[in-house]
Amino acid sequence: IYTFWRRTAPPPSMLTFDATSREVCTARRPVTVTPLQALVLLNDPQFIEAARVLAEKILRERGENVDTEIETAFQTVLCRKPEKREREILRQLYDEQVEFFSKNPEAAEKYLATGERPRDKMFPPDKLAATTVLTSALMNHDEFVMKR
Repeated sequence: IYTFWRRTAPPPSMLTFDATSREVCTARRPVTVTPLQALVLLNDPQFIEAARVLAEKILRERGENVDTEIETAFQTVLCRKPEKREREILRQLYDEQVEFFSKNPEAAEKYLATGERPRDKMFPPDKLAATTVLTSALMNHDEFVMKR
């Protein structure tokens, strides 16, 4: 994700992830995991837009089957195959989101309008929004955030 960075003031979302001010050299950054980081990953327009663009890519390549979409998203974001329980939870999340966005098309349109890049109109808003929520949830996973 590209962002504008001033020498003396990093972007606020980067400060949340323990970025240094770049005024001095830092050999090792402290590592923390806080609820504020989760909020940034779920609500920052850059991350929502990144999740939507990834969702569009997954739908374009694997949109014929929801289980295949989940498998592809999981593999792309976390670099491993989902376990059975993880797949069940993600399928439940996807189904709940499709139902919500089907009943609230204006919420889907508002959610998909986040960011600068226009959404791909080829996909139904409810399905794209649900897939975006799915990829956003995966991007909020500890395995995505922290390299161990």
